[in-house]
Amino acid sequence: MNKTEEIYQDIITNCDIILGLLKPYEAENDTPEGRMIYQCRWLKEQVAENTLALPTDDYVHTLKYVSAESLLDHLAATRTKEAAWEEVGIILYRLIKSVDNKLLFKPAYTPMTITLIDALIHLLHHASRPLTINESRLDDELEQLKTLLAAGKIEPPLMSYLPDYFNFNEVNMYKVSLEDQPNGKYLVKTVANLIFEGVRPDTWLTPDEAEKDVAQYIP
Repeated sequence: MNKTEEIYQDIITNCDIILGLLKPYEAENDTPEGRMIYQCRWLKEQVAENTLALPTDDYVHTLKYVSAESLLDHLAATRTKEAAWEEVGIILYRLIKSVDNKLLFKPAYTPMTITLIDALIHLLHHASRPLTINESRLDDELEQLKTLLAAGKIEPPLMSYLPDYFNFNEVNMYKVSLEDQPNGKYLVKTVANLIFEGVRPDTWLTPDEAEKDVAQYIP
């Protein structure tokens, strides 16, 4: 399966989940629910005809607006912020990433993600200069992420939990503070994309290819 085929498959999967949540609603232009039904149907039709251009931006305004404004949060079984993200928000977010031509993080890539986290921890322990306060405190956050990911207690993307990882956010903000260290920028950005954005590198087309890719970063 090539990149486009996988992304097409992910679009279908997440559209079907959304359409399942929207079963009680009618397709119409006067409600966000109705417009999302049209949006998902259109995406599925384009994929079925193999005509959906990637990335897609001009024809997914409804998807992006509904996601940004959290207009479908009420579809969650439990009316809490956490449930809204886990049951609805994360699906919309993944769909947005797919139409933006991104490969999604999947459980099969957990070991490779943990390998990169370990490489980043090693970098922190062997930096060629004194660490900043945020860099020195990043170690604990990385260990926590690694433990939770290995135990299956977190599911990328963790966008809604980004404020819980203040030091990671600071190290990764605007300019990666560790970019002066060997592979520092790559490790920070890639781990951030995997964990918080829920997307993987284009070179990770299969778990085997991902394993070969990360091997070069093992200390």
